[in-house]
Amino acid sequence: MREKNINFKSALDSWGSELFSKKIIDEIMALKAGVLPLQYGLTQGDMAAEQADKVSLLACDENETNIIVKIAVFFTEIISGCSCGDDPATLNGYCEMLLSIDKQTGLGHFEVTN
Repeated sequence: MREKNINFKSALDSWGSELFSKKIIDEIMALKAGVLPLQYGLTQGDMAAEQADKVSLLACDENETNIIVKIAVFFTEIISGCSCGDDPATLNGYCEMLLSIDKQTGLGHFEVTN
């Protein structure tokens, strides 16, 4: 599933330098609630928290038009509706995503890969 385009111009400007990894992770973690497509990475719960708990960079590559960043996203999955005393229950969630950033515009989009 692909999500809307988001501006990653600042990280794009650091592409090829040692700063890129830190900048891209900082920008992803600073995204507004609900922007990351965490709902598509659910494996156990029925809802995902609106923001990631942690993001790790797995790989970076490029082609003629895009920078491709593979990330690991750790987040909270929520199991609701069981009418238990501890409802809703939470679980640790994990998914991998590709972030494609257009080299000319800096616009990027996420795609959950697992």
